[in-house]
Amino acid sequence: MVVYTPRSAVESLLACLQRWSLQLLVKPVFSPRFPIAFQRRWLAVLARLSLPVPRAASATPAQVGGMPGEWLRPRRTVHNVTDTGHARATVLYLHGGAYCIGSPATHRSLTARLALASGLPVFALDYRLAPEHPYPAALHDALAAFRALRADGPVIVGGDSAGGGLALALAMALRDAGDPGPASLLLLSPLGDAVAPDPLPAPPPGEAMLSHRWAQACVDFYRAQRSAADPGISPLRGHLGGLPPVLIQAGTDELLHDQALALHAALQAAGVTARLEVTQHRWHVFQLHSGVLKSADEAIARLASFAHAHLPHTQPNGEQAHEVVILGAGMSGLCMAIRLQRAGLHNFVILEKQPGLGGTWWDNTYPGAHVDVPAPAYSFSFAPNPGWTRRFASAPEIQAYMQQLAERHGLLAHIRFGTRLSEARFEEATGHWRFATEQGTTLRSRFFVCSTGPLNQLRWPDIPGLETFKGRKLHSARWDAQCPLQGRRVAVVGTGSTASQLVPHMAAQAAQLHVFQRTANWVLPRLDRRYHALDRWLAGFSSYNRLVRWSWVQVLEWGRRGFEDGTLARKGMLKTAAAHRARQVPSPALRQQLTPPYPLGCKRIIYSNDFYPALSQPHVELVTTGIERITEHGIVTTDGRERAVDVLVCATGFDAVHLLSSIKVTGLHGRTLASAWANGPEAYQGITVAGFPNMFLMLGPNTATGHTSTLLYIEPEVEHAIGCMQAVRQGQHRWIDVRADVMAAHNQQLQQRLAGSVWSQCRSWYRMDNGRIVALFPGFTAEYVKAVQRPRLADYHLQ
Repeated sequence: MVVYTPRSAVESLLACLQRWSLQLLVKPVFSPRFPIAFQRRWLAVLARLSLPVPRAASATPAQVGGMPGEWLRPRRTVHNVTDTGHARATVLYLHGGAYCIGSPATHRSLTARLALASGLPVFALDYRLAPEHPYPAALHDALAAFRALRADGPVIVGGDSAGGGLALALAMALRDAGDPGPASLLLLSPLGDAVAPDPLPAPPPGEAMLSHRWAQACVDFYRAQRSAADPGISPLRGHLGGLPPVLIQAGTDELLHDQALALHAALQAAGVTARLEVTQHRWHVFQLHSGVLKSADEAIARLASFAHAHLPHTQPNGEQAHEVVILGAGMSGLCMAIRLQRAGLHNFVILEKQPGLGGTWWDNTYPGAHVDVPAPAYSFSFAPNPGWTRRFASAPEIQAYMQQLAERHGLLAHIRFGTRLSEARFEEATGHWRFATEQGTTLRSRFFVCSTGPLNQLRWPDIPGLETFKGRKLHSARWDAQCPLQGRRVAVVGTGSTASQLVPHMAAQAAQLHVFQRTANWVLPRLDRRYHALDRWLAGFSSYNRLVRWSWVQVLEWGRRGFEDGTLARKGMLKTAAAHRARQVPSPALRQQLTPPYPLGCKRIIYSNDFYPALSQPHVELVTTGIERITEHGIVTTDGRERAVDVLVCATGFDAVHLLSSIKVTGLHGRTLASAWANGPEAYQGITVAGFPNMFLMLGPNTATGHTSTLLYIEPEVEHAIGCMQAVRQGQHRWIDVRADVMAAHNQQLQQRLAGSVWSQCRSWYRMDNGRIVALFPGFTAEYVKAVQRPRLADYHLQ
């Protein structure tokens, strides 16, 4: 079970108002005292008035398999996509309402957002209701609609409340008939057991809609002469083995909360892949309030990710052909896709190994994760985000921004989630790249864009005995939110940017926290603040957004001058860092341990207001003695002391040196990228590599920055790559390849500049063991943008 806790004060206020309105306007009417016909009309009116339907989605009445309903689709169409990798996958949605009330229209706010979040068409079935049509009428309608949809490709089945129980009954009926079943089940507060408990438990205090008397009255209408224990009516009482993967979502403040827990346990006992997500302080089918409650939007996004992760990959026509294959659905992958659309190139596919988009911001879900540059500079110039809640945005906010971008531009239908690329090979004769995935599918495209970036491959610390540790072992980029930390002995290896965000949250929970530091980092104050209503109102004006973004970029560029000796910026930053350390670390001994022994800027600067105070707490120990080995139950330092540890957290980041090492990339004459980069990765402007035509790297070698937003580098790189693609297409060439001498001269000049820079004066993830700096660009952002934005075709071979 995964528990989500909404923490926003604004959302808490909105949730309180929503709960109050439901208890006032809905719960009294959901009663045996009122005729079913009146309840239906009342619910329809309330849904129309109070549940917002996003304009980005369209609702079209239709029939499927002879059954009425409506299609929910994103309004933005996807042009010329010959194959997204899922053979016309659809979602069949079964609305709730205790089998007696409700309709596709009353649930349109939910189904429309599910269509937007998933990029898949959703058919909301208008199945027959009781008491006019008792069981099994609704089940027969669902079977007819499912079989018609399944004839065209995989089907995900979703449902809430009674619709969730109906979805379960549908999957069981298909299994028993030997028919192909759903790809997955998405169940929201499902009614899995219609047998009333005896005695009836007291409803939870926060229940906003349901009562035992009303639910039982409706179930009695539905079952008619059947037993409530019939598995078709109470699937929880039937055989659950052989069902597809199931995601269950529920709130803590609802009548069916215990049923969700019982169903999850029963599915797991039956060997079914099942995930239970419980959102605290939320009521029955709170997802209906998406567009108002952030927790509802996030829950629907998780439904979409689960659905994509369990879709089968198909090859109905053999090899899948595209103009562009993009590897990675992070910031650079999304930027490339949006700009391809603008350039009129719509036949592309994005391969993403994770079940959801976001890249780094999907991976890093550890407590306290946030961006270390101001949020206005961490949104694209063409897509400002007026919804930031803080100056330094949290990881969930950034991931939500990316999800909104994908929905707005119709990218979700282009993304193939859960797909790992194993091999990419360039064919000289055709000028095309051919790809193989770990799932066994093959693809072909003219252009190949690697947008995985440098922060992609985990780096575990090279410490003897790490694999023998018998406690819980976590990497910051693969966080397990269910790992208990309260009252436990925790060790954190690493004190970089990730650790500075993570340590304060762990210090608040752990009984004892040991932080192992190899080298102290430069820490400056984080000028963070919450954005208020006025900020968000002003952010709605594009001119204001552009001005704020430009201003922060100038501030960050000024900070870049702090990496050069003798500058005013450097003097100011050194003075600020010393004052910050003196103010926040009262102990002289600890302050000495936290004083960096290398020049400011040699490693990425940390911006934090709570890292130093966390290290100063009495139950937190900063360990600067080297680690000798890890034992089964602790960590031994070089002085022979062993510290007992229950949970070991490795905040050791990523391998930024061995880029794309998990994929075999083969270019001209059978040469692999691994052999070309045997002495370290290098590229021309960080984008193209000689001998690998029609391949473009986003945030490739020597494009990282130590001072500003990576998005400032991504946008010109995308324009450069698309310019190269257009040169090939318009000139009717087969490929474009950077000249080897141009690339060599470019990298020689880069290394000469870097050799005398601050980054050559310490050990960091920017450089290899041999001292070669392969991550950073040595200049200012404007220099890079000017050099990269438009490709100089004289630097390339066009064949």
